[in-house]
Amino acid sequence: MRRVLSVVAFVCLAVVLLAAPALARPDCGENTGHKATLKPIPVGAITTMSGIASFKEVDQAVKAYFDCVNANGGIHGRPIVYYDEDDQARLDIAAQAAKKLVGDQGVYMMVGSTSIIECIANAGYYVKENIVEVGEGIPPQCYQSKNIAEINAGPRQSGIGGADYARRKLGIKSLVCTIPRVPGSDYSCGGIEEWGKKYGVKVTSIYSDPVSPDYASLVLQILAAGADSVMYYATDNIGTQILGDAQQQDAAARMKWTAPTSMFTTRFPKAIDDKYWNDRIYVNAELAPLDEPGKDNQNWIAVMNAYGGDALRDSFSQAGYIAARIAVRAMLTIKSPADINRNTVTAAVENMPPYPTDLLCQPWYWGGPDATEHNANHVTRMVTVHNGSWKEIEGCVNDADPGLVKIEAREKKLGIKINDQVPTNY
Repeated sequence: MRRVLSVVAFVCLAVVLLAAPALARPDCGENTGHKATLKPIPVGAITTMSGIASFKEVDQAVKAYFDCVNANGGIHGRPIVYYDEDDQARLDIAAQAAKKLVGDQGVYMMVGSTSIIECIANAGYYVKENIVEVGEGIPPQCYQSKNIAEINAGPRQSGIGGADYARRKLGIKSLVCTIPRVPGSDYSCGGIEEWGKKYGVKVTSIYSDPVSPDYASLVLQILAAGADSVMYYATDNIGTQILGDAQQQDAAARMKWTAPTSMFTTRFPKAIDDKYWNDRIYVNAELAPLDEPGKDNQNWIAVMNAYGGDALRDSFSQAGYIAARIAVRAMLTIKSPADINRNTVTAAVENMPPYPTDLLCQPWYWGGPDATEHNANHVTRMVTVHNGSWKEIEGCVNDADPGLVKIEAREKKLGIKINDQVPTNY
């Protein structure tokens, strides 16, 4: 029944969005209306699509935008060929995939990679090969590497954003952070522990088995901790199962439930008992509301309607779209199609000006070729499930992460400001 309701909700949303006159024609690249026919530009991605999680909607959004660009002149006549590999959440496969894409297929850039472990395996390799990645990160290496700059805030920032909302607005004094035990997962709950020490919130971390999960037992562990709130990390399909078991224990009456942006999808409100959880599940949103009227978000919807098929519409998809826009924006600055190669693309991305968009609370930026860590997205929103859909309950707020000192100092130097959004066409 949940699956049926999810499909119905998705179809209804698609009908509404397709009917909007503003979405008649997507804005993609040079908008020539002519198919690109010159020598292809190879671009790659390594994403967790199977195993303990799946983020394939990111690559689907990237491909949708590239397909639109290719139908509108490409990059000075050159189409983008997109190669995406599934790392199955395994370090060895992620490393093999990088060697295949970067070494064998000679891709010029990595766009949209979203993985539990990919950055761990490949950050050093990308520096060696002078190739940049713009995608969506999870482990710390995605934010502390010279050649990787992500679109999303990341699980650490999203978790802290949600937890701090609960502290400021809901008055919580203690919190359970629960996350599957995978490489780098302590970066997320560990960050919340650091935040808790700074703001006087007692934090207990529970690491679950990602291979053989028992969600009913996990919920009992969470409740047994005696905290007055929880931040639970999961993809939205697993998150619905956890909330189902939590509801059996009337857990919403016993503690405040918060979650990161992975719950913020079009299908989630209808996949849970929205009457029980109405205004009782607080989710951090790293990007704009899915129905945001701004120009970039509306273009994301238009692109997905025209080229994305039945791919999931969520924050990850939005971020994949932005990553693709940034890649195209950078490559279009290389004036001659013959001059587009890995070295020139890397230089174009590293030196590009900040990208302002209504999808983010502040512009995305690389920060120059000397930048050694990147976390442009650390200003987030909060939403809740309300009457069967999403409702924004707090606008853009800077995360209270003690680890953002260097990032914020660089932003001050660059003149980056919250809500500094100007529509951009690329």
